[in-house]
Amino acid sequence: MSLHTEVVWGSGYALFLLGVARGLVAVGRRARAEDGSWPSSEVPRFHQGLAMPLVLLAGLLVGVCAVRHPEGLELGWLGLVSLVIAWVARRTWKEWCKRE
Repeated sequence: MSLHTEVVWGSGYALFLLGVARGLVAVGRRARAEDGSWPSSEVPRFHQGLAMPLVLLAGLLVGVCAVRHPEGLELGWLGLVSLVIAWVARRTWKEWCKRE
C-alpha cells in the first residue's frame, strides 16, 4: 500500500506551515526590544499573531485531507501529522498566553 499523492502533498505543506509558524515565533522572540518602547515591545506578539493562523491552517488542511481520504494508511499518517500540529499549537498558544 502507498499513500495517496494528495495526502503526501497536504501533510508536507502542513508541516511546512508549522515550520514557518515556529520560525516566526523564534524571530519574534529574538526581536525583543531592550528599551521597551511601544512599537518595539509588541514585535514578539505580532509575530505570534502571524504564526497562530498558520498553525490553524495546517490543522484545517490535514482535516480536509482526512475527510477526502478516509482509508487506513492515510488516516494513520494524517493522525501522526495531527499530533505534531497539536503539539506545535499548544506550544504557540502557551507562549501567546505567557505574554498577556
